[in-house]
Amino acid sequence: MMRMIVVSILGAAGGLVLAGCSDQGSDQLLPGATAARAYAQDNYNAYNHPYEPNNGKNGVVDPQIKAVDEQQIGPADAVARLHGAQKLPYATLGAMLMDLGSDLSSMQPDSAADLYANGAQALGAAIFASRVPEMVIPSTAALAKQYDIFAAASPEILANLGNSKRCPGVVLVAQNGQFTLDGISCLIGKPAKADHVTLANQLVASAADPKTGQLLAVATLLEAAHTSE
Repeated sequence: MMRMIVVSILGAAGGLVLAGCSDQGSDQLLPGATAARAYAQDNYNAYNHPYEPNNGKNGVVDPQIKAVDEQQIGPADAVARLHGAQKLPYATLGAMLMDLGSDLSSMQPDSAADLYANGAQALGAAIFASRVPEMVIPSTAALAKQYDIFAAASPEILANLGNSKRCPGVVLVAQNGQFTLDGISCLIGKPAKADHVTLANQLVASAADPKTGQLLAVATLLEAAHTSE
């Protein structure tokens, strides 16, 4: 009788493993990942254990006290930045760069496409063959690599933003060499303020030449907008 129970348990466990590791489906989790399901669970029937740093279990369980604390921090976007300390996902970074006019199919050495394709490990992308999930909290290496990619993509973004998928027709830098409010809003993904324009143009003025200043301003605005505090 005991032997039959053990065999039944092992058989059920084996069924779960087979169900959880099936190589069916066509979800493309990363560019070029054609067999991601070979390394990940299928049909969402195998339990995931993602690291969730912002689950609300920070000692404050009274919603009224929590609301008062957040009001002291500032508006909703400030609260979200303080509590949303997750990094920009690898696939999202690539999609955003393409939306802004960067060519991720380029084979040019040291281009944004080259740094992105060869920087997956530094950016904390998932390693499916080793069953390692994507990093949630950004490391110093990930933030540094992200800025390098933004800097490399800046020339393409400056040249192509007006014809980009995200903001067709938007002018990032006016004919007088000054950044525009609409252009920066498109760049950072939310309504820009006059301070954004002032700081960007100050960076241009303090650079060795206007073109270099514009490239640095684009990279700096993108990094600041996509880095948690």
